[in-house]
Amino acid sequence: MESMGKANKKDIQNGPSKEFKLPASEALLDYHRQIKENTVERFMFQIKKLREKNQKYQERNRRLKEEQNWHIKNLLKELNEKKSDGLPVVTREDVEESMKEKWEFERNQEKNLRDMCTQINNAEKLFLEKLGEKEYWEEYKNVGSEQHAKLITSLQNDINKVKENAEKMSEQYKITLEDARKRIIKDTLLQLDQKKEWAIQNAVSFIDRGSYREILENDWLKRETAIHRTEVDELENTIHELEEENLVLIDQLFNCRLVDLKIPRRLYLSQGAEQEVPPEEMPLELAETYIEDKSKLQPIGECRDTSSSSGESNSIQLSLEDSGRNVQNLKIDEVDCSCTEFGDSHVKYLLYEDEWDFKKHVDLGPLAVKFMCVESKKMPVHFQEKEISVKSDEDVSSPENRITYKMMKSFI
Repeated sequence: MESMGKANKKDIQNGPSKEFKLPASEALLDYHRQIKENTVERFMFQIKKLREKNQKYQERNRRLKEEQNWHIKNLLKELNEKKSDGLPVVTREDVEESMKEKWEFERNQEKNLRDMCTQINNAEKLFLEKLGEKEYWEEYKNVGSEQHAKLITSLQNDINKVKENAEKMSEQYKITLEDARKRIIKDTLLQLDQKKEWAIQNAVSFIDRGSYREILENDWLKRETAIHRTEVDELENTIHELEEENLVLIDQLFNCRLVDLKIPRRLYLSQGAEQEVPPEEMPLELAETYIEDKSKLQPIGECRDTSSSSGESNSIQLSLEDSGRNVQNLKIDEVDCSCTEFGDSHVKYLLYEDEWDFKKHVDLGPLAVKFMCVESKKMPVHFQEKEISVKSDEDVSSPENRITYKMMKSFI
C-alpha cells in the first residue's frame, strides 16, 4: 500500500507539464480530483495501520491466552505446593474473581476489535464513494466540461446582447424624454404668448382715452428718438470728416506761412506795402517758361503736394539772379495760391497778417524762417430744434394712429 501511495504521489507530481496550461474550469476540477485522491490515500494508509494493529492485537491475545494457561498451571502447582506446605489455600472465589478480570479484559479487547472493524468498513465505504466521485469528475472533465463551456459562452453572449439592448433602449428613452421636454417647453411658451396677446387685447379694449393718448405719444417719442439717434450718428460722422479737413487745412496753412516767410523784399514792397518797385532788367522769359512747365506737372486738386512743390520751386529759383528770382517767386506763389481752397483773399490776408514784423525788417534783405504755433479750441455744436407737432383729438381718431397689438407688445 505504501508503494502504491508513493507511486500515486509521483504521478500527481509528474502529471501535467508546465508548458501545457489547462483552462480555469479544468484546472479547478483537476485540483479537486487531486484533493480527493490525497484523502483516499490517507484513508488507505489509516486502514493499513488499523489492519496491522488488528494483527498485533490478535497475536497479543493469543500470547495472553498462552500466558494465562501457563499462569494457571503455575498457580495450580503453587497451590498444590502450598497445600502441601501448609500455606493458606486459595479458594474458588479468588480464582473466579481472577478469571472474571481476565474475561473482562478479553471482552474489552474484542470490543475494541469490533470497533476497529466497523471503522475499517466505514473507511472502505468512504473510499468507494471517493472513487465514484473521482470517476464522475474524470468523466465530467472529458465530456461534460465541453458542454458546460459552450453553455457558458452562449449565456455570456446572451448577457452582452441584453446589455446592448438595454443601452439602446436607455438612449432611445433619453431622446424621447428630451423631445418631450422641448415640446412641453415650446407649448408652454406658445401658451404664454397667447395669454399675453389675450391680456393685451383685453387691456386695449378697456383702456381709457387719456392713457390711449399717452401710448400714442410714447410711440411717437420712440420714433423721434430713433430719428434723433440716426441724425446724431450722421452729425458725428460729419464732425469727424470736418475735423480731418480742418487738420488738412491747418497743415496747408502752416506750409503756406512757412513759404510766405521766405518772400523777398521786392515782393513785399510790390504786394504787401503797396510801393512801387524800382525798374530793373529781369529775365522774364526764363521765369515764364519755368512757371508754365511747373503748372503742367502740378495736380490742381492736391493742395498739400502743391505747397511742397512750391517750396521746392522756391529753393531752385533762389539760386538764380536776384531780379529773375523775384519774378519767378511772385508767379509761383500766385499759382500755388490758386490751387488751394483759400483763394487770393486768404493769401492777401496771410501777407498782411505779419505786416508789423515786416516793416521792422524791410531793409534787411531776405527774412529768416519764423515758426508757427497752431492752437485748437473746442466749440459746442448747435442743432436745429424741430418743432414738436401737437396732434388734436381728430388725429387720434384716424386709422393710422390707432393702437395695435405690435405697439402694445413693444411697450412690454
